[in-house]
Amino acid sequence: MRLLEMKLSYRTRSPGDAYVIAPPANCNFHRLLTGMVLSKCLARMPDYREMPLRSRPTAMSRDFRSRPIDRRTAVSILAASMVAGCGDSGIKSTGTGTDDAASSAQPARSDVPLRILIAGSLLSGGRSADGQSVAESIRVAWSMTQEQPLKIDVFDGPVSAGSVSDESAGESHASDFATEMLLADVAIAPQSYLGEIRAQDAAVRFNQELLKDYQTRYGKPFPAVANGLGDYGGNTWGIAVGAKLPALLALDSQVECDSWAAYHAWVEQLDGKAAEPLARGWAGSSFLNRCASSFTRRWLFNRATMKPEIDSDDYVAALEQLAATAKLYPAAAMTPGQIWHAIRRGELAGGIGYEVPDAVNGAESDQRSEDGREEFEVSVFDCPRETETDQLWLGPQTPLACLSSGCRQTSASKQFIGWLSGGERISTVRQQIGLFSQTRTAPGNDASPSGSPYSRWLAERLQTLQVTRGLMLPGADRYYGALDRQVLRCLAGEQSAAEALADAAAQWDTITDELGRDQQAVAWKRTLGFGG
Repeated sequence: MRLLEMKLSYRTRSPGDAYVIAPPANCNFHRLLTGMVLSKCLARMPDYREMPLRSRPTAMSRDFRSRPIDRRTAVSILAASMVAGCGDSGIKSTGTGTDDAASSAQPARSDVPLRILIAGSLLSGGRSADGQSVAESIRVAWSMTQEQPLKIDVFDGPVSAGSVSDESAGESHASDFATEMLLADVAIAPQSYLGEIRAQDAAVRFNQELLKDYQTRYGKPFPAVANGLGDYGGNTWGIAVGAKLPALLALDSQVECDSWAAYHAWVEQLDGKAAEPLARGWAGSSFLNRCASSFTRRWLFNRATMKPEIDSDDYVAALEQLAATAKLYPAAAMTPGQIWHAIRRGELAGGIGYEVPDAVNGAESDQRSEDGREEFEVSVFDCPRETETDQLWLGPQTPLACLSSGCRQTSASKQFIGWLSGGERISTVRQQIGLFSQTRTAPGNDASPSGSPYSRWLAERLQTLQVTRGLMLPGADRYYGALDRQVLRCLAGEQSAAEALADAAAQWDTITDELGRDQQAVAWKRTLGFGG
């Protein structure tokens, strides 16, 4: 057969090896085989980011039949090959250069595993053990409703709420994730990755027909979820599978803090036995949570010029107030989940955070059981609000499920995404994993929400219509990382609030110029819901 005449090779002429794909002249029939062979070769290719600069792959030649490619390009070609060669892609072209997650005419395969990619930045600490437990919880719950096997991988990007890598780093972990998701069917990513995913055409748009089907099957999304999550440029590119909000938590059942000044006074009364998420990777998000509830004007960027607004007086005042309160907190910075557990154990009397299941901190739960330590009921209240309009802040780590452009089983993938957002037995996953939470009203159920005090509070709070948009444009993780570093420097006393935010604004300007100011201006408008 001419199938055996397929040629796939790579040159090894120097330490800076350039990989070469040499398809036959009539290669349409061989696309699937190309992907299969290339997938084997990829394991032998070094990651170009780990190679010395002079040893990196050379520029592409003009002749495709002898084109040198780097590993990232090879991954993209592999994804395209797999899509072309698989029958159940289910992706329908609209003729406008944009694809829809449309219904497939072919039934879903039940014997081929769905490939699921989860951003490690969404997991507690980003450790592999967390990834394994998350994957197992999802597999077990899914297997009780469907026969389709799952292959779940965790992309270990060293970020949490936002990248906090070295200042000089120019690479975006969101960009690397978007490349990897081309080899998956479904990707679960932080909402801050959405702009980068769209920039690389790594996701498929969810059309209105599918969104209505999800609503019928799994329930109507809460207003805040519908208005603030998964939308970019007026189209839906991700389905929210979690929407946890920071809340004021307390052992006292009667707490009133209608402003951040009142909250500061309350923390003083607690003799500092309180905390706010100020750990590495969370400080910037906590700062923006305060800003979103303190003012509405001049939000993050000037739309026309893309000049940062974060060094203006309102932001400086918010950071000064945060720094003053942070001096009252314990020395060890904490995450939202750590704060929740510390309050339950009685180590803290209150603070800002959200509920995390005991299963996330299994070792600590086992130790408490052995010690016989008492666990206290935590009361949940709204965070202080100083704006006339009630608006919510959904942080950059809020998880979205996206349908990959490299998806080979669209029907099954759509079903899996819908299940994640509100399907049968997904509640058992939420009880084990801090990543997910309720995002929809159960079908035909208008009664008061049940569950823990935090779950009931969250369901009520997500009825809010107004949501403050975070960063979702390309490079969002770099912007968040720069802000996070500068907030931490201010809290450590290394810089004043004005100095820290001036430096953050300068770094944002540099990132914008590197990525293209005009392009970022368009992307920022899409983040705010404008544009096509």
